[in-house]
Amino acid sequence: MKYASFIAAASVAAILAMPAAGLAQQPTSNSPNAPVTGMKPDRTTATAEARKAMQEKEAVLRKKRAECRAKAKAEKVSLIKRPAYVKACMAG
Repeated sequence: MKYASFIAAASVAAILAMPAAGLAQQPTSNSPNAPVTGMKPDRTTATAEARKAMQEKEAVLRKKRAECRAKAKAEKVSLIKRPAYVKACMAG
């Protein structure tokens, strides 16, 4: 019993003594303009012109989506069928 307790305590001590550097996240790329976070790499590394184009494209989509929602509400489409209606409206 004492021997098993000693082995368990020694293994716990050995695990805690290991450096945690091996568990740290390593960079996935050596590129100097690689994103700091992996959230949206296309937006973090994109040029100002590309970001502006993306923002304009998103603004157009938001406007169209808002118009489709308003149209669905005006036509009194039920709340259950409204997402499919807006999706079809966005596609057309």
